[in-house]
Amino acid sequence: MKSDALIQYEEKTREELLEEIQRLLEENEKLKKALGSKESMEERRKLLKLLNESRRSECPKTPGRKLGHVGVTRAKPRTIDRVVELELTHCPDCHHPVRDSQGFVDHIQEDIIPAYVEATCFRKHRYWCPCCSKLITAPPASEEIPHSFVGPNVLVQTMLLKYHHGLPFNKIAELFQSLAGLTITEGALAQSLQRMSEWLDVESNVILAAIRASPLIHMDETGWNVSGVRHWLWAAVNKRLAFYRIARSRGAKVPKEILPEEYAGILVTDFYSAYNKLSGRKQRCLVHLEREMHRCFLRDQSEEYVKYHKILKLIVQDARALKASRKKFSLTRYSKKVNLIRRRLLRWACREHENKNLKRLAQRFMRHALEMLTFLEEPETPADNNLAERMIRSHVIIRNRSFQNRSDRGAKAHEVMMSLLHTLRLQDKDPLAFFKKAVLCHSQGNPIPILSTASLR
Repeated sequence: MKSDALIQYEEKTREELLEEIQRLLEENEKLKKALGSKESMEERRKLLKLLNESRRSECPKTPGRKLGHVGVTRAKPRTIDRVVELELTHCPDCHHPVRDSQGFVDHIQEDIIPAYVEATCFRKHRYWCPCCSKLITAPPASEEIPHSFVGPNVLVQTMLLKYHHGLPFNKIAELFQSLAGLTITEGALAQSLQRMSEWLDVESNVILAAIRASPLIHMDETGWNVSGVRHWLWAAVNKRLAFYRIARSRGAKVPKEILPEEYAGILVTDFYSAYNKLSGRKQRCLVHLEREMHRCFLRDQSEEYVKYHKILKLIVQDARALKASRKKFSLTRYSKKVNLIRRRLLRWACREHENKNLKRLAQRFMRHALEMLTFLEEPETPADNNLAERMIRSHVIIRNRSFQNRSDRGAKAHEVMMSLLHTLRLQDKDPLAFFKKAVLCHSQGNPIPILSTASLR
């Protein structure tokens, strides 16, 4: 069955149809002009935001596992430390005497036994050496930290609570008091970590050496305060290493100090200008590009921007799809496809745009034309800098819960501890065992690092 509208169009003559098309074209031009006004752009921007929010709330993720999954409960402990026998002589309901037990039901419960403070006196005997003509003292014990009033367990737990769990010093002091009865001030905890970082600085230097020899590095920076003065926390990370540096400057001199002068690897960064002066090949983060394109799209609904925004978005999507299907093509065919996408991107940037947002993006592409598609040529190089942003997230949590650092020594302690802690966690090593061993080793004057550059790669 044909619709009434279709029957009406079939009955019209050619001249009438042409007049109808002309009328529709004029209405379309009027609508385009109306959409180009500031009021309509603002309304469209609000509509897009509401649409995005509605899409996110339409299909929220159902909490828990899917219906019908196999039940999972807490695993039973391998050893039982204590058994409590619960017996009856009378029925609890009618109080009638009962006979012998007919069996039993086990209920296993795990609990934490409150800790206690162990005060140890290391009595060091002194002797007269007739050869040296002086008094000599017995060396430190294996569990002793010279000149420290708290032991290695307190130091290591303080470090984990501060830099891994993100607790401020006042809550750490309260936790020690409530769980173990240890009374200690916030200042004592802060100074202990500062001394600990000085001992472990030799270990963070090993991580720095491994970073400089790494073939791929992600870099990013975020704001930080030291005694209320604006500083910047820089991150140089990859999948196995993490190194942090807190500096007053946000200029290129800081990453130049971290990286070697002639770095031969690939550097994954955003479009911040400080990274332009670094040596080595680069991959600019496409996620940053897509975020900025979307922000401009929400502000600018002009016909020119919408048209070229779609073209640029399609180029980025094709580049990602080509990387995902790399194994399907031969090396020659894959190289041709990479060159094709590179030419499409250059053609987009070389056009003469009147829109200010398009001009700015085109200038950026012309400046970083050789750094946008490095991930297509190197299999291990990602197209984004998400790893660096994830590795900075824990610092942001600490920043929001504290005043960051109150001294340069505190900033140094932060960068040393976080570099070691994150590197150990990336390599699935036990931070508790390493830090205790390293503190006892270096506090007693041993300068040889436990870590090695070869073991970290």
